[in-house]
Amino acid sequence: MTVKNCKTQLLRDFIIENINKKGKITFAEFMRMALYHPKYGYYNSNKERIGKCGDYYTSPIVHRIFGELLAKQLEEMWRITGEESFTVVEMGAGSGWLCYDIIHYIRKEYPRFYDNFHYIIVETNPYAKKKQRLLLDSIDIDDDKVSWRTYAEDGFSFDRIHGCFLSNEFVDALPVHRLKAKNKVLKEMYVSYNNSGFFEIEDDVSTHEFKEYLGTLRVYLREDQECEINLDASKWLGHVSDKLHKGFVITIDYGDTIDGIFRENDTEGTLRCYYKHTVNKDYYERLGEQDITAHVDFTYLIKVGKLAGLQVTGFTKQSHYLIALGILEKLNNTNTDIETTLKVKNLFHPEGMGEIFKVLIQHKNIENPRLNSLRPLHSITI
Repeated sequence: MTVKNCKTQLLRDFIIENINKKGKITFAEFMRMALYHPKYGYYNSNKERIGKCGDYYTSPIVHRIFGELLAKQLEEMWRITGEESFTVVEMGAGSGWLCYDIIHYIRKEYPRFYDNFHYIIVETNPYAKKKQRLLLDSIDIDDDKVSWRTYAEDGFSFDRIHGCFLSNEFVDALPVHRLKAKNKVLKEMYVSYNNSGFFEIEDDVSTHEFKEYLGTLRVYLREDQECEINLDASKWLGHVSDKLHKGFVITIDYGDTIDGIFRENDTEGTLRCYYKHTVNKDYYERLGEQDITAHVDFTYLIKVGKLAGLQVTGFTKQSHYLIALGILEKLNNTNTDIETTLKVKNLFHPEGMGEIFKVLIQHKNIENPRLNSLRPLHSITI
């Protein structure tokens, strides 16, 4: 048995053991173990997840322009918040390229901001942390500019900050509960196991929070229609607000408002697996070797954010966001070959990442901030 197969089997045994103790577990419990088991989970393994040799691409990997535009955004936020000490907290930095591009650009273009700037990477994977350190060492940044911290169910391992929480494709990988309408009754999908393998059970919901969620957002499931609810996103935003004294939260991910999600996904929900740049719904296969994600419900993030003290600065498509930040101007002023130009266009093209990815910006303890990235596109001249 190879090392990879051994780890997959150990993770499988661990999940089965937990099922045997309870008889069945929620899909959220299964997903949490498959993705975040300390040794064998997908996000805590030594596996290359992002890029050509991984399972999917992310915007920072496509081109450094994405990170440079976010650096421009952060500098504007620093000015709006009073040009004081400013901390950026990135959730799950992956290979570290977003942090690399942001810091490199800020040091080059905004020296005053750089002098007041600190970057925290929230990372639990030792392998990823080592890769991030090596990458950042290559640009010889000051030792006090970057630090690594952790996030757990009880919150973050650092004090309150003045600055910005930044996440790119973080919320979509938080564990979700799966719900289904059956005979006009709300049911939850559970996971169990027998000699034939894993199987699903429809049973009573594990918490009444789901009914409150659906009622508040005015969601009405049709017969046999499935949906996912991400309670962990609410807990995470609560912890973010606790640690944010003054500043912003930028959440970039694929998803939509609740209306958009239900309009585009008729009955089967949005849960998917990504393995070697292919998409599947084999949730119980390749444990620890494939990603499991669901579209982000931004209506829910806006609602729970307000309850936690985070006000909405703006919500838009990634295409709008990047164009307003100047991606077209950057393309026009950069000597790039056709292949590079096509890569950059994928960031904002409607058939690429531009439409499916959304950007939610929230703020706290700032009076009516106005960001250039949220201005109407008709006001932009190139």
